[in-house]
Amino acid sequence: MRRWTFMMVLILSLYACQKAEKTQKEEAKSPPLQIGQVLYQEVASYIDATGSVEPDKDGLVKISPRLPGVLQSLNVNVGDRVRAGELLAVVKAPDSTDLYAQKLSLNAQLANAERLYKLKEELYQIGAVPKSEVMDAETNYKVLKAQLQGVEEKLKILGGGKGGLSGVYAPMEGIVYQIKARPGDSVDTSTEILSLVRPSRVLVVAQLPEKEAFHVKVGDKVEFSISVFPDRTYTGRVKYVSDVVDPETRTVKVYIVPDRVEDFKVNMFFKIRIYTGKSTYAVIPESALLYKEGRFFVYTMEDGKAVLKEVQFVKELEGKRVAVLGLQEGQKVVLNPMLEEKP
Repeated sequence: MRRWTFMMVLILSLYACQKAEKTQKEEAKSPPLQIGQVLYQEVASYIDATGSVEPDKDGLVKISPRLPGVLQSLNVNVGDRVRAGELLAVVKAPDSTDLYAQKLSLNAQLANAERLYKLKEELYQIGAVPKSEVMDAETNYKVLKAQLQGVEEKLKILGGGKGGLSGVYAPMEGIVYQIKARPGDSVDTSTEILSLVRPSRVLVVAQLPEKEAFHVKVGDKVEFSISVFPDRTYTGRVKYVSDVVDPETRTVKVYIVPDRVEDFKVNMFFKIRIYTGKSTYAVIPESALLYKEGRFFVYTMEDGKAVLKEVQFVKELEGKRVAVLGLQEGQKVVLNPMLEEKP
């Protein structure tokens, strides 16, 4: 009996030694927990968006013909840079034969009206006619004179030929923004053939979700970049936030004035970051953050134990750090939290 008891004690002792040795080996293989400290830091708040270059409405000039007719040709395309006085389009005006006939008729009518006006003035001076007849004669004379001047101006624009061609010229240096008419279209003095934009008068227009646009105000700093120039960062300021929400996309337009525009072209597409102020957040290394089932967590050290705690993710920061809500300054967090995650 004693022998049997001795054997059992020996076996249990060997088992305990083997288990302790195994535990020591496993502990030796497991790396230690790395601990970091929560810091509170002022972080810039910003909104990321996309946008494009559009002309400032104050720098947009609409071009119309000086005479009605048929648009015969267009000499420019969208995006072309033009000089002041450059020929943009040609309009074939109606045959000028009728205008010549009108001019001759008005010349004769005007000569008669002038003689009648002078005669009425002389008769009025001797009391032969009332003042009203003089005034009627004067009005008729001035109307015919204005009509004749209009016809002569049209003939001048036509260049003095029958079936004349009227040129449409650029009133300024600019870039062709839109073309609204095509050769063969009937046009008149109210028809917008095309529009020009001044190169120095452009805006960057961002489309923001209405909830985010609420945080943007005039004067906010803006940075934007474009893949064409990956090494360049442009800056500007918010000029205006639209009061209108697009009913389909639920977005609001934000108009931005760039600080420099020498590289910009109308309809260029930019990545935009609008800075809306600064706030103080808890800042921790990115490695401390766990994402599970659509939520974010960290392990905090409490009484020497790692305790899982939910936090609210705010944004990524430079240097592989993140800003979060839900932690106190000075708290200890586990930097390698996967060690605490049980399989």
